[in-house]
Amino acid sequence: MTEIKLISIDIDGTLLNDNREITKAVKEAVKMASEQGIYVVITTGRPATGVKGVIEELGLVSDKQYVITHNGGMAQTTDHSDVVYHETLPWDLFKEAEAFAKDQKSYLQIESDEYAYTMDREQNVFVSQENYVVQLPLKVVDSLADVADVPFVKAMLIGEEGFMDQVQAQVPKKLLEQANVVRSTPNNLEFMNKAASKGAAMMALAKKLGIDPKETMAIGDQENDVTMIQQAGIGVAMGNAVPLIQNVADVQTTDNNHDGVANAIKKFALKQA
Repeated sequence: MTEIKLISIDIDGTLLNDNREITKAVKEAVKMASEQGIYVVITTGRPATGVKGVIEELGLVSDKQYVITHNGGMAQTTDHSDVVYHETLPWDLFKEAEAFAKDQKSYLQIESDEYAYTMDREQNVFVSQENYVVQLPLKVVDSLADVADVPFVKAMLIGEEGFMDQVQAQVPKKLLEQANVVRSTPNNLEFMNKAASKGAAMMALAKKLGIDPKETMAIGDQENDVTMIQQAGIGVAMGNAVPLIQNVADVQTTDNNHDGVANAIKKFALKQA
């Protein structure tokens, strides 16, 4: 079996259990992998603010450790001293996403690495939950002109799961062709630069570190994890993964409430029985 030198791990539904905790077994497995020289890269749809506590808890803050945020919109060292990969959302794509959100009567916010912005004066409960989890301050602006100079990483529609299913089904073909459109959770739909994906960022980071794609492993559970699962040397689906991830993954581990990440690391990276 190929030696694994980089492990890309999603956060929500993967690294964290349903109580939003990192279990003792997962912490120990991450520590063992890191101590053996394996790069453990937290790879998430969250912005940097939403990852800070996680990488601190895992002891991964360093100028030699890396994190991938915004669904692959940015890859950088965990101490933010070096940016490896950064793909912003083009203004014309944002305007198309904004027009689509308005047509669907859906809440929309756009995100930089420091703030979320919206022109919607009323926010639903799922917006509050999203911004609380990722610790991203929300600014309400009056018009697009107020944010014209902000380097956005993604635009996000947020709402009740059933409604978001309906909205996703209505995304125009042109927008699907021009943007990377994914779901990170059942309550959101995200629009990013076509070049921005977890897989693309993971491969860019592996190239920088001199790591062959075959020497990478990715663990995830949701639709936005599909590119890294497909491109990794070993793509691992969590036991609680959506059918899409289960179908494209090479192997499957236990779910996020039963130390799935720890079991995958031990079996496929540390080669423990």
